[in-house]
Amino acid sequence: MTHTSPTRFRACALLLIPLALAACSQAPSAPQTSATNGNASAADYPYDGIDRSWTASDDGLGSLKGLGLASGDNQLSGQGWTSATSGWGPVERNKSNGETKGGDGRTLTLNGKTYSTGLGVHANSTVTFALGGQCATFASDIGLDDEVGTRGSAVFQVWADGVKLYDSGKMTGSSATKSLSVSVAGRKELKLVVTDAGDKNYFDHADWANARLLSCTAGSTPAPTPSPAPGGTVTYKAPLVITKGGTYTGNYQSTDPNVPAITVRTSEPVVIDGANLKGPGNLIAGFSMNLTVRNTKGYGVNPNVAGRNVGRFISSEETINLNVTNNYFEGTGGIYVRAFRGNTGAGHTVKILRNSAKNIDGRFSNGAGGYRNDFYRVQFVQFNSVRNVPNVEIAWNQVINEPYKSALEENVNMYESTGTPSSRIKIHDNLIWGAYAPDPAATAGYGGGGILLGDGKGSSMSTAGGWVDVYNNTIISTTNQGIGIAGGHNQNVYNNRVVSAGLLPDGRKIAAQNVGLYVWDQQGSIKGGVWANNTVHDNKVAWMRYSSDGKSSLGNTWFANCTAALCFNNTTLYNTVTLGTEAAELSAWQSRAASNGQKIGTN
Repeated sequence: MTHTSPTRFRACALLLIPLALAACSQAPSAPQTSATNGNASAADYPYDGIDRSWTASDDGLGSLKGLGLASGDNQLSGQGWTSATSGWGPVERNKSNGETKGGDGRTLTLNGKTYSTGLGVHANSTVTFALGGQCATFASDIGLDDEVGTRGSAVFQVWADGVKLYDSGKMTGSSATKSLSVSVAGRKELKLVVTDAGDKNYFDHADWANARLLSCTAGSTPAPTPSPAPGGTVTYKAPLVITKGGTYTGNYQSTDPNVPAITVRTSEPVVIDGANLKGPGNLIAGFSMNLTVRNTKGYGVNPNVAGRNVGRFISSEETINLNVTNNYFEGTGGIYVRAFRGNTGAGHTVKILRNSAKNIDGRFSNGAGGYRNDFYRVQFVQFNSVRNVPNVEIAWNQVINEPYKSALEENVNMYESTGTPSSRIKIHDNLIWGAYAPDPAATAGYGGGGILLGDGKGSSMSTAGGWVDVYNNTIISTTNQGIGIAGGHNQNVYNNRVVSAGLLPDGRKIAAQNVGLYVWDQQGSIKGGVWANNTVHDNKVAWMRYSSDGKSSLGNTWFANCTAALCFNNTTLYNTVTLGTEAAELSAWQSRAASNGQKIGTN
């Protein structure tokens, strides 16, 4: 049976586009800046514009061994934190915040009363502890330390498992000490937050004095749990620029498409955990990043500049190490990874696991709140020249794109990217539903799809795409193709479910509907001597197509450059596919993920 060869579109601009890390109209500003300068004795100096915020790189215990949670009551200062940030200088144990280095604080003092235990912080700060459901109550005295006199203002908040349990309201240096006691029974995570009360963090030396966990059951220190973002309305800060390694959280928004919500300007290990990000440009971007992003939510918005598309969730250029796990992002340009510069001997690689993505969108804005009928070629995941990297994995992600709310090329595109002969790139157990042109009912010339391997015209085995395994994925309604091999070598596609009714949710036909699986040397790899061992086998396919007179047929496979020895045992899953069939495939995948213990999206 003759099939139309998959129409391919390539935007040359995607190859080596540098990130615009320099700002335009909205310059990035470092968050959690402080009013004071030097140590506690200099607390009356105004903020000098230099970022001296601090992020913990360990559990804060140093060479000490964590005490674990003993039966009865426990001082919080004896427990290791899972993450900690402070607006100026380190979080101090059993001392006030000294602003410069660990241990330079004073005795914790609130309204003349001194405390031998507790935490000294500087707004804006967040300190997170794992509870493991072992304690009944958290209690503490709170206030601004006496060392700032009547100055400063702050709000103390207690969060547990993403729920706010306590809010002090605005407190100043002249406020009376407050004593709080909240139930944390059954809670897995405790988060102590101090904000600057909305009037900048001048003199905001905040004390969690005699902070303690009450009525605990014995056990070892609980394993850290990811930090869920606070529920309800999110208040965003200005864009963040990270210049040193550590763990970062918080809510950051850019309103300028040229300015990322977070820019990473260091090659030290950076963890972004439990953040909320929003903006019309890239949400996270940088060169030479050693980056982990987890439990973070990202939202793209229309840039409202004619001809401009929304940015990526992550844009990683000249990547050292990238781990993107358990995030949710919507209305973005997905994840872009160009070039690999890491040390594989040190374990550097790329992992994209258990994320939930909705509406990968490259549509060009019309500048008036809507979109043009054209788009920039974006993807859920785009590898560009990520070569000879072991242990790469893209797995257990859920990607759902809706027509007229998204537009993308392939959901996963491997452009001149390779694993190694002994450690192939693994793309497995993903759910991918939807790949559409901006107007899928009317656009016949659309080349997007599910997964594409061997893209690009690499001239050697190390530059042409290769050493990739694609298996156990469920691909639904991705228009031009479910899975395709367009060039390269040593790519094995097997045990996938590839299904499409060829219909939009309202029953209209998808104009560019084409084929479930294909192998076609579009990139000229055979002529270049870099086409070898590409196999497609043991897949289950049902890909509906419609002729001009409305008659339906199955367009399951098109193997223009594959022999029966390499492409075999690909069977018809259904004789007819309906929209209900597609929905059942989604439910089946979600059940399979749950039965395999895979938690998709943010925790």
